[in-house]
Amino acid sequence: MGTELGVRDDLTSLFPGNGEMARRCRAVDWSRTPLGSPETWPPQLRTSVRTALGSPFPILLWCGQSLTLIYNDGYRAVLGTKHPSALGRPGAEVWNEIWPDIERMFDWSDEGRTTYAENQRFAMDRADGTLGDAWFTFAVSPIRDEDGRVVAFFNPAAETTAQVVAESRLEAALAAAERAEHRIREVFAQAPAFLAVLRGAEHRFEFVNDAYQRLIGDRSVVGQCVVDVLPELVDQGFVALLDRVFTTGEPFVGRAIPVMLARTEGHPPEEIFLDFVYKPLARADGTIEGIVAHGSDVTDAVTARRAIEESEAQYRFLADTIPVQVWTAKADGLLDYVNHRAEAYFGAPMSALVGTGWQSFVHPDDIAGAGASWAHSLATGDPYEVEFRLQAAGGEYRWHLARGTAQRGSDGEIIRWFGTNTDIEDAKRNEAELKRLTSEATEANRAKSDFLAAMSHELRTPLNAIGGYAQLIEMGVRGPVTEAMVEDLQKIQRSKDHLNTLVGGVLAFAKGGAGRIELQPRRVRADALLDSVLEMVRPQLAERSLTLECGVVPEDLVVSADIDKARQILLNLLANALKFTPAGGHIAVSADRRGGFAEMAVQDTGIGVPEEQLDQIFEPFVQAKRAIHTHDGGVGLGLAISRQLARAMQGDLRVESVEGQGSTFTLSLPSAG
Repeated sequence: MGTELGVRDDLTSLFPGNGEMARRCRAVDWSRTPLGSPETWPPQLRTSVRTALGSPFPILLWCGQSLTLIYNDGYRAVLGTKHPSALGRPGAEVWNEIWPDIERMFDWSDEGRTTYAENQRFAMDRADGTLGDAWFTFAVSPIRDEDGRVVAFFNPAAETTAQVVAESRLEAALAAAERAEHRIREVFAQAPAFLAVLRGAEHRFEFVNDAYQRLIGDRSVVGQCVVDVLPELVDQGFVALLDRVFTTGEPFVGRAIPVMLARTEGHPPEEIFLDFVYKPLARADGTIEGIVAHGSDVTDAVTARRAIEESEAQYRFLADTIPVQVWTAKADGLLDYVNHRAEAYFGAPMSALVGTGWQSFVHPDDIAGAGASWAHSLATGDPYEVEFRLQAAGGEYRWHLARGTAQRGSDGEIIRWFGTNTDIEDAKRNEAELKRLTSEATEANRAKSDFLAAMSHELRTPLNAIGGYAQLIEMGVRGPVTEAMVEDLQKIQRSKDHLNTLVGGVLAFAKGGAGRIELQPRRVRADALLDSVLEMVRPQLAERSLTLECGVVPEDLVVSADIDKARQILLNLLANALKFTPAGGHIAVSADRRGGFAEMAVQDTGIGVPEEQLDQIFEPFVQAKRAIHTHDGGVGLGLAISRQLARAMQGDLRVESVEGQGSTFTLSLPSAG
């Protein structure tokens, strides 16, 4: 165990951090790669690995003679679909499409040099799985051990494809600028954002694009002044705003500005919301000659935001009506909201509870456990659930059950946490009281069982004396004995034996109630167990004119049980079947496997058990009033003891019965094979 812990610590030191590649590196069985086990790696390689994993810059390490690849999180994007299978594989296999171009860069000689390239082009597999051009600025530097031998190559690389492509496009754009100038107005006209060019201090329209035309209801405005064609804007302050921009030369930026604008001829103005900029147009000498107005209609976004705000207000209203404390937290675990019920309980405003303020109200003995559970949930995203005591406004600590669930975005990342604190103080007290009452009841039951056991032992002494003296008299020790006296003495013995049996039942039940049942479980074949029991009852079957049927018992049906206790249960079930089945009746015995248990059933065609008594016949000292022969009575402990023994052996005893048709008692015991 110590060695395993040391290996894990070493891997954590070699591959530090919680980044994806650090975790993947720790999970790799390096002994199965050409590099071998990490403890054999040269110190210089280990240092380079830690450096690479800790860097945000894309870095690839080509390790050992096999040039096995190790890379950091920043390099994943460079690999594209080759990630994560590239980790721990030889570089020539991973980069097979560009290997002929880069093989010469790995100089194993003593004079091994560093290769540096800027914006070098490669034809390589891209992230979408296709072969395409890519440009990189990179360096390949040998890493040497203390003897000067090259053990790896350090390869920081930055993909400059976007830059190269952008520069190429810029050059093309500059070349085409003169050709495209005449088309600029057409482009503006088709732009999704609205655009208008105003000239002079009177703000005369020189140009408007299609989006602006739609915005103002397709009114013809080019060549006309704003005040003339859009008079509804005057009293809203927009003309005055244009005047200020034109006079000062300072642009104006508006966000979600409400505007009343007539968008359909013959209809009153309607409210819309605009993001827009008034930007002054200046000549080379700085003189303002006009204004460019451009922006977008954000009415839908504003409407949606208002709906969200209304929804949030409704949520907070609902949170305040819930009879528990409600809280929310940001993804980092800092609380940012509690409902009024929480404020009322703590006697503190929300500002004192958000962030980590709530922790000051947790009982000092509970803060460590609560903090550890919260930290675990934040780290894993698992639901948060903990019981702790919270201090109320009056200073009293009360037990609460806190639960929290993470809300995740479409990318699976946690956005925030929603949680509740439920007061369980009363439940805790009730639980403690229930435990106390249960303990007292258990002790009382144990005392009762001890008393019954003691009384049973005390009763056996005079019973044995009665039996002994009756035998002496019957043997003629006290003088001649007549036949009538012998018959009476035999009645005394039978009564003594019956009473002894009843006392034995009470003693057995008392032992079970006191938890003193001694078991010697072992493997027992079910067919052998049933045969041994049936042999004992066959004479009574013939005596009472009953037929017996024993089904085929699988030879491989083996139970785990105390054989004496199992035999005692089956004998009691068969004895009951004999008692309550009239002459000419039938008794069937069967055994089979069900799940992990062996089930042995005794079925009779007797008088059955009334439905209202089915739940009672396993209770001690309860006996169904159904005996056929009056001398077959008892104290009602047989079934109680039998179920007690069955459950002590991890099994059970159950009954199915229909009054007037018969009963089926089923003993289930754990299967041992």
